[in-house]
Amino acid sequence: MEAADLSRRLTDFSHVASEVLRDVPEVTEQQIRHWIVNPFLVSLGWELDDKKQVYLDFPVRPGDGHADYALFNADAHPRLFLDVRERTANVTEIGDTASMAKQAKVPLVLLTNGKEFSLWYVAGDEPPAPLFLLALSELADNSESLLGLTAEFRLSDTGIEQLRRSAIRLAVLQMLEENSEKTFDALVAWVRSQVAPGALDGTTEQAIRDATMLWLTEEHLTLPGFAPSDGKRPSELRPTTPRDWEAFPRGPPGTFQYKYDSAKILDLRQGPKEVREQLRNQGLRAPTATSFGGFYHALRARAGLGSPN
Repeated sequence: MEAADLSRRLTDFSHVASEVLRDVPEVTEQQIRHWIVNPFLVSLGWELDDKKQVYLDFPVRPGDGHADYALFNADAHPRLFLDVRERTANVTEIGDTASMAKQAKVPLVLLTNGKEFSLWYVAGDEPPAPLFLLALSELADNSESLLGLTAEFRLSDTGIEQLRRSAIRLAVLQMLEENSEKTFDALVAWVRSQVAPGALDGTTEQAIRDATMLWLTEEHLTLPGFAPSDGKRPSELRPTTPRDWEAFPRGPPGTFQYKYDSAKILDLRQGPKEVREQLRNQGLRAPTATSFGGFYHALRARAGLGSPN
């Protein structure tokens, strides 16, 4: 599954799920399972009727509780526990699910209350590490970061490393963009705060290297030999998401108008390079250097446009 395809799937899913939460304000945990979690897993390619892929109410050990969902790899080993919590519950604290995952040697835990999703990496004796916290409406914009969760990878070591690398890369990109004047010190401080001593493994190092190169690729545009005509640094452009855009009332299908400034128009009938330039010329950008693909395909899907040739 490509990131563009996953973005379209997640766009459709989040639209329907948002309507559910709007229409059923007192949604129960069981309803969250049926109306949000199940469709979310289907959008990732998992087959809910196949117990070799998805096991509901998975018993860890007699007397040690159960996981609401367990996702299995191709060797029929559980690799992710999914914990469904009530709508008002906090998903920024992993709680007892971490101990259950460690006991079962399950490296990933996904928490959701229907509105937010948090993914955690649980390994060895290290404290659980949060990989991402995304609102329901942000899933489609971060499809590239979620590819490792798709059934295509079956939570293999490759898929899990991709999830970790994507999460660290996005976190470092955000840190770099917010601390462009003190990059080196900010990077060192971030690593110290997020990575346990001695745990700077190959995946973490590669993710930091990838993020730094992506950021530098964007930043090089501000050098005299590469500077765009407006001379703006990426950090000076305002982040925007698909939610900020609505169909342009007087334009052909595929054209959008910025909700907060009707003078800003995007023509999604053009290719990604041209649309990115349209954003830049209007002082806007996707939230991070890696999220433009999700932004582009989410708006094209909303307009009923297929993949560009």
